[in-house]
Amino acid sequence: MINIYIDDSGSRSLKDLDQPIYLLTAVCIDNRYFGDISEKLKVITDRFKFKIENTLQSSFDNNTYTSNRANKMSKLLTDLVISENFELHCSEIIRGDIPYIILDKDDRINTIKKTLRVVESYDIPIFTVYCDKNEFLNRHGKGNESECLLNRKMTEALVEIISIYLEKNNEQACIIADEGNYTVSNYMIPYLRENPSERISSEIMQKKSYDSVNIQLADVCAYTTNMKLMHNIKKDNYKHKKIAEELFTVIENYNTLNRLF
Repeated sequence: MINIYIDDSGSRSLKDLDQPIYLLTAVCIDNRYFGDISEKLKVITDRFKFKIENTLQSSFDNNTYTSNRANKMSKLLTDLVISENFELHCSEIIRGDIPYIILDKDDRINTIKKTLRVVESYDIPIFTVYCDKNEFLNRHGKGNESECLLNRKMTEALVEIISIYLEKNNEQACIIADEGNYTVSNYMIPYLRENPSERISSEIMQKKSYDSVNIQLADVCAYTTNMKLMHNIKKDNYKHKKIAEELFTVIENYNTLNRLF
């Protein structure tokens, strides 16, 4: 049995050409290794959170506050800055959004690398379907009908690729996705119900991403792939070009890229 974690990256809106790539990524985790993989990812997340908390605490070490007051103020700031629903969110980590900004860039990037190396350690297959929106617009034009077509074609392509993989390996699969994912909720769920698969359960599980380290892994893989594809398009004008190459290299041999059309 394979658990397939799906996430998207980029804007699905054809009007938003600042993000010219839209993609869906499927991370395929064999049930035999589910526990080990989940534990490794949880350790990475917990250590990342602890480092943020510890950095906040140490910011009070060299001041005139009493130890008791410094501890209380550190706890206050930690509670305000770090949500109880803490998770790894790749785009926010790279940008340095709150609370990740507390750590320097190298610490943040190293955490993403550690997360991606879990893919490498367990030979986790990844399948990505992506669309160059400028190319899509040239073929189909703008409008709501074109956006519906984009989402439908992305869904159909990813389901077909997953089905071929499962058939080849004689496996069954369940899909798990972030709760509220638009494409999954509005296109993939109806598609699988209308087109039942012998290999894929028609009941897609949707969970809060902060409750699933494996959905967080899918997020990191999807955004890393998007950065690489953005670099391919924008070349030297892409501000994250160095990070894009550095991170994508970790999962390149495990990630099968499929261009829509």
